[in-house]
Amino acid sequence: MPPSDHPAASDRPTALSASAGPNTGGPLTPAGTPTRGEPLLVATGVRKSYRAGRSLGGRSRVHAVDGVDLSVAAGETLGVVGESGCGKSTLARLLVGLERPDAGQVRYAGTEVGTARGTRRRELRRAVQMVFQDPVTSLNPRMPILDVVAEPLDVHRLVRGPVARRDRVAELLDMVGLAPDMMRRFPHEFSGGQRQRIGIARALATEPRVVVCDEPVSALDVSVQAQVVNLLAELQQRLGIALVFIAHDLGVVRHVSHRVAVMYLGRLAELGPAATVYQEPAHPYTRALLGSVPVRHPRERGRQRIVLAGDPPSPVDPPAGCRFHTRCPIAQDVCRREEPVLRPPGDGAAEGHVSACHFAGAPVPVGPAA
Repeated sequence: MPPSDHPAASDRPTALSASAGPNTGGPLTPAGTPTRGEPLLVATGVRKSYRAGRSLGGRSRVHAVDGVDLSVAAGETLGVVGESGCGKSTLARLLVGLERPDAGQVRYAGTEVGTARGTRRRELRRAVQMVFQDPVTSLNPRMPILDVVAEPLDVHRLVRGPVARRDRVAELLDMVGLAPDMMRRFPHEFSGGQRQRIGIARALATEPRVVVCDEPVSALDVSVQAQVVNLLAELQQRLGIALVFIAHDLGVVRHVSHRVAVMYLGRLAELGPAATVYQEPAHPYTRALLGSVPVRHPRERGRQRIVLAGDPPSPVDPPAGCRFHTRCPIAQDVCRREEPVLRPPGDGAAEGHVSACHFAGAPVPVGPAA
């Protein structure tokens, strides 16, 4: 990146440190970042279930995503967090069109992703790309990096001739911090962090407007996680792309996100600006997740936290009413009968802050000191 593209040193936010723990300053957003505008990618009431074998009443189904509404605008990062099995990865595949929803719609710039055909579908594939969780299995081990990164260029016919193809791959590798002369190597010759950088380069090859990152750092060690997260933040600032960043690490999500969505058992529990969700969480589940984040300083070790009992219910047979009521310390009869809807947690709620809880913001009993 040319020196003129960087903000002044005094204006640049501090990068995520491998040992610093959760970032408390919000996403990296220096001057010059494109202003977030109208939503680019919108999911409305999307549902997806899978067959899970036979039961006494016939074939049972896993309700992976069960009525989710989300949107992401240009230049924005939407973080999605939740426990394993809550439906985050299925949601990612729905957003990029790798899966079709059983109900609901995913629309990009007004066009439904699942029903687009021909040229329009090719345009959607180019505009919405994905970075996969495992950098080992997402790269073809028999192809050199030149062909791995150039594959989207070939499919979408974005370059002509071997020289232009090689030059574009060299440019993409340099963009993600890899030497262009590495393009002749094979995936097994790289470290995990380098392989994930290659995956990011491949996702950027089509010049997308939205990139969906499905737990892109969960398979990496802590020091490499920081490098990859900072790379994504820098690329977003430079290119103005929208990011959907899916992870189970709340500290990482806070570092990169403008808004955060909290998922539980296929549904949204809370959605709002990152600073609000982290500083004033309204849903008991969100508070429990934040209380489980390891502390950085000895003075924080005496904090009180919400301790959840038991494991999440099975997505094959989710509970009626609020899906969290089986573990919620403030659940009442209404929680067992009626499903809560996403709504502002109070009269003074921040704009865009909603929570699916009948008693959002109510005091929650805490457990032993952490």
